Amino acid sequence: TRDVNDLYVWNKNIEKVPNGLYAENWCVMPQLGTRRYLAIDAGPIYDETGHLISVVETLRDITLQKEAQSALQDLASKDGLTGIANRRCFDETLEAEWHRAIRKSHPLTLLMVDVDHFKDYNDRYGHQAGDACLKRIAAAMANTPLRAYDLVARYGGEEFAVILPEVTFEGAQAVAERIRAVIAQLGILDSASTGGVVTISIGAATVNAVSAETGSNKSSQLVAAADAALYQAKHAGRNRVIAVQVDAATCQQILVSVDPNS
Repeated sequence: TRDVNDLYVWNKNIEKVPNGLYAENWCVMPQLGTRRYLAIDAGPIYDETGHLISVVETLRDITLQKEAQSALQDLASKDGLTGIANRRCFDETLEAEWHRAIRKSHPLTLLMVDVDHFKDYNDRYGHQAGDACLKRIAAAMANTPLRAYDLVARYGGEEFAVILPEVTFEGAQAVAERIRAVIAQLGILDSASTGGVVTISIGAATVNAVSAETGSNKSSQLVAAADAALYQAKHAGRNRVIAVQVDAATCQQILVSVDPNS
């Protein structure tokens, strides 16, 4: 059983066969120069005294089925315009990370990102230019050095979101400022912008110690706290980061960062 757990990403006992086994995984095929997704069924055969005398094993190639399944999952979880995670994927991931933070009593940070004056940009340069702008911003955010389990998603319209598990209040400010600077450095021309290029505003909200007492229904309040910080950033002049630390029990602001651009 331990070998099966090591070799296969998914396995279980066959319910109708005592001690039977079903497992599946991607397997490298050196002679073919490719890999295939294989499923294995193994069922023991016993004699009349109950001793194991043989095992019947069936190996099936279900690569096409797995690839089709993966393609459907991508369609369900990725934004059609930008190719990054969509709102549905964001909602599911945030809920999962919230519960994981409760189990481990770890911090959780959420960034809400908005493209400054995007409606005016769209009206001035046209929808195709607006779509191209969003694609470049999404790609830059996704390529900004983050960890494998961080999530960059399109929240809706010109608004994006970044989920940062186990990132503290101080870390949130650093990551958000790095993302803000990367977008400014893209140099997407906008003649009406103060600096002549497209910029973003970011609101960051961090719960520094999520616990069971925090409750399982507070992830939406973390979104509200990050949204409120984003509003503060836009009200203060845009192209800046406002980071807030929120109380674990109430998700109300208890500490607000001092923005260096203010």
